[in-house]
Amino acid sequence: MTGNLGVVIELIVVGLMATTIGYCVLLDRRLKAVRQDEAVMRKTVMELSVATERAERAIDALRHTLGDCDRTLAERLRVAERYATDLEEQIRTGDDVLNRITRIVSTALDSPVVEGAADPAAAFTAHVAQKQAAARASGTRIGQTLAAAQALAAQAQTRASAHIKAG
Repeated sequence: MTGNLGVVIELIVVGLMATTIGYCVLLDRRLKAVRQDEAVMRKTVMELSVATERAERAIDALRHTLGDCDRTLAERLRVAERYATDLEEQIRTGDDVLNRITRIVSTALDSPVVEGAADPAAAFTAHVAQKQAAARASGTRIGQTLAAAQALAAQAQTRASAHIKAG
């Protein structure tokens, strides 16, 4: 019996060793798969690192560009504000000049002919032409002022029409 017991024990040991070898082969396959996945993961991590560096450089470039745009926009706003202030001053000055000219012309041209006419615009134009001719002939200060006022009005109309076309 001792002989059979030795054979049974050896068969059990052989079976256990075969099971161990089979388990080791299975474990080896799983380890190879893990190693392959590790290589893929390392490659993915490297690609992610490179992409992150590129993104950081792009963000820095965008920040720099944004700073340049901000500075340029601020400068243009300052220039635009200066132009707006200058234009407001010129408009005020122009209004003052126009008011003075209007007072001068209305005082010089105050006539009952214009007030009671059927067509005031035509009567005013005719009256102005008559006063201009008389003023030019006499060479008075009113004639000179009237001529200057007409020149300024023509110049203002030219500028206004050029500004409207440009706008």
